[in-house]
Amino acid sequence: MALADPQSLPGTPVVPLARISAALGRFGSDDSTYELTVDHSRNSRARHTVKLTQRKISADPLLPSQNREYSQSIHIVIDHPKQGFSNTEVVALATRFLAYAQTAGLTASLVQGQA
Repeated sequence: MALADPQSLPGTPVVPLARISAALGRFGSDDSTYELTVDHSRNSRARHTVKLTQRKISADPLLPSQNREYSQSIHIVIDHPKQGFSNTEVVALATRFLAYAQTAGLTASLVQGQA
């Protein structure tokens, strides 16, 4: 089963992400600023990865007269055994973690290098 096409990033403005690969779970914005990649591997464990990448052109700090491309990304990985946990339990843990990350200020703490 495939994700809906297009996907969209919330915020102001909402950024639509059209499917850019039929074989893979890759979605991108019209201007190539954002790319969303969804990947699944099922070996001895099931691993589901979502990666959001943002690109921009900015001045090179060493050569300010020249621009270069910079990118940043965030990954979310769900890793679980094939047996032992139900899909409901896996989703519950992911939901709990994402809620914690939002309410505990975890993102800002991570970016500041706190552990």
